[in-house]
Amino acid sequence: MESKKPIVLTIGVFDGVHLGHQALLRRAARLAKRLKARSHALTFQDHPMHVLAGGPRVPFLLPRQETFELLKKKGARHVHVLRFTPAFSKKSPEQFVQGLRGLGAVKGIVVGGNFRFGRGAAGDVALLRRLGKKYGFEVDAVQPVKVQGEVVSSSRIRQLLATGKTDKARRMLGRPYAIEGEVVHGRHVGHQIGFPTANLHAVRQFLPKDGVYACAVKLGPRFYRAGMNLGQRPTFQDDNHHRQAEVHLLHYYGRLYGKTMRVHLLKYLRPERKFSSTPALIRQIRRDLIQVRKVPLRGL
Repeated sequence: MESKKPIVLTIGVFDGVHLGHQALLRRAARLAKRLKARSHALTFQDHPMHVLAGGPRVPFLLPRQETFELLKKKGARHVHVLRFTPAFSKKSPEQFVQGLRGLGAVKGIVVGGNFRFGRGAAGDVALLRRLGKKYGFEVDAVQPVKVQGEVVSSSRIRQLLATGKTDKARRMLGRPYAIEGEVVHGRHVGHQIGFPTANLHAVRQFLPKDGVYACAVKLGPRFYRAGMNLGQRPTFQDDNHHRQAEVHLLHYYGRLYGKTMRVHLLKYLRPERKFSSTPALIRQIRRDLIQVRKVPLRGL
C-alpha cells in the first residue's frame, strides 16, 4: 500500500558522496522544507554501469553502508536502497517514475542536470518535468559543481586518486579520501626493522596509486599521524608481492590486530620503489616520517 507521507526524492548512485552529491542533498532539503515534506535519497546497492556492462566490478569510493550513513548525515531523512537488476533496467522512463510513487507521496524530485533514467537511458530532465506535471511533483535540476574549473564527479575523483593527486581529490570530496580494512598479522618485517605496521585486509574500496602517503588514523577520541605504504614491497625478495596497505602510526603503542582501521590519506609523498638494501630502506622511511610530521591534520 502506498505511503501517504509527502517526500522529496534525490536520486543517484552517490559514489563517494562528493561535493556535487552534497549540493543535491542540500537542494532536496530546501525543497522539502518549502513543500512541507521530508527529504529522502534513492540509491542502488550495485552500480548500474556494472549491471548494464557486466565484467568486473569497479570498487566504490566508499563502502555502500557508509555511503548510506553519510547521505543521512548530509541531509537525507531516509535512504531507499534498490537493487539495480537487468529487469529493473528494462523499465520505461514512465514505469520508473510510477515505481517511485510506492516510496511515498512524491512531491518533488531533485537530480543532476545530466540525469538519465529508464530503459536505454531514454529519460532526461525534460521528460522528468513532463512526468512531474502528469503525476503531481516538482522537478529541480542542479547544475554540476566545479572545483578549480573542473566538474566534480566520481570518475574524476578516481582519476585523481589513481595519479596520486590527493589534494584535488580531497577538495572534490569535501574531505580526505579514506580506506578502511581489518588489521591482520603480516610477516612482521616492519617490526624487525624498527617501524611496525598495521596491515589492512579486505579493503573493499577503490585503491589509489601505489606509493607512500602521509595519513591520519582515528583511534578513540584522537587522530594519530601515520605513514602508509601501498604496494607490493619490492625490496624484500622473499615476499609474495601481493598488493598491500601497511600503516605505521606515530606515537601509538596499543594493540590493533582484529580492529577495523580507517586511514585518511592526507598527502601522496612518493612512488614505491625497490631499495638496494634494508639500511637504505630504513633511511628513506625516516625521511618519509619527517614529511609525515609536517602535514597538517585538517579537514577530518
